[in-house]
Amino acid sequence: MSTMTAGSSHTTTSPTREELVARAAALVPLLRQNAERCENEGRLPKENVDALVDAGLLKLTLPRRFGGYEADTHTKVAVYSELGKGCSSTAWVSGLWSDGTLFASLFPDEVQDEIFGADPDVRITVSFPLGGTVAISDGDGYRLSGRWPFNTGCAHAKWAIRSAVIDPESEAPGFGMFLVPYEGMTIVDDWQTSGLCGTGSNTVIGEDIYVPAERMMHFGDAKEGRFKTVRNADSPLYRTPIISTILTTGSLGFPGVAKAALDLFLERLPGRPITYTTYGDQSQAPIRHHQAAEAAMRIRAADHLTFEVADIVDRHAAEGSAYAVGEHAQLWAQVAYATQLYSEAVEILRAASGASAIHRSSPMQRIARDAAALKVHAIMSPTSGLEFYGRALCGLEPNSPLL
Repeated sequence: MSTMTAGSSHTTTSPTREELVARAAALVPLLRQNAERCENEGRLPKENVDALVDAGLLKLTLPRRFGGYEADTHTKVAVYSELGKGCSSTAWVSGLWSDGTLFASLFPDEVQDEIFGADPDVRITVSFPLGGTVAISDGDGYRLSGRWPFNTGCAHAKWAIRSAVIDPESEAPGFGMFLVPYEGMTIVDDWQTSGLCGTGSNTVIGEDIYVPAERMMHFGDAKEGRFKTVRNADSPLYRTPIISTILTTGSLGFPGVAKAALDLFLERLPGRPITYTTYGDQSQAPIRHHQAAEAAMRIRAADHLTFEVADIVDRHAAEGSAYAVGEHAQLWAQVAYATQLYSEAVEILRAASGASAIHRSSPMQRIARDAAALKVHAIMSPTSGLEFYGRALCGLEPNSPLL
């Protein structure tokens, strides 16, 4: 499909969802080959980043006038979860970069021109801590200071979206999103973790950074879908409330990881005995059949929950319709419960893989550690997500600032 945006020199051919997923699938062998290196280096190898750029997989949420695809949420989840079959960290970083691109596309059009006009493939990180950061009004802008953890993909990024409390000592403090360049900020090499090691989600520190007013958006406006862009306002993608984007990006990490575990488990079965039994070929053992089926059915059930969330978000975006009371809590619960199911599937497969799978040379141990890291993310946490929905079902007010 070719489209021309009025006033733009860019004619963009937007690939179909199937084409984009196929591009992602074509990168899986490279990502598998580099997965151990990615973990050891604590960042995506440049080869991975270049491959993502060359395949156009960092353009999913970029406005068409800059050569992007404005892909819907289902496509986003399908593409980046496919990458997860090759490398959990690459899939997660790609998803977070897509959020950075989307959020930047909600700022005033002249700000987008400044960022994307110079480099449509620019990477933008996102970090939303709820404390420890401040923005003090200064003339027509703000002075931003703070410590922002979990800056996924920061080693390859030029811009960042930061949260901060605005004028905390005033009578009416606010909470804002600030778009700032990495120049002048310090990356702290503190991402020493047991899982998703290659995401390089380091802490970033900034002090007294001037941010012009046009590069600030009140979080309340973003939460309610009141954005500053004019040229993107009629595109369904840019009508999506920020919580919908955050939830669906949280959901994209696990599908590919769980399927990678299942594929690896099935590849290892033929010709391997079960120690201290008469089974000389695990693919013939009923216990392995049950374990494979249990894991596969959990993955299928989780996929249904995950992609239903994406489809609901896309429907609201296409129709421009409001979310029902408690609907975001339901979507959060679906993401959380899918996380539980994916996690259980990976653990079944890890435990059934035997002692050889705990060797550092086995991809299964890395996949299991990455799955454990995904499960404890605040957006995917089964306990929080289910609580939010349970409160909604009982008619109680939400107890999360994102809801």
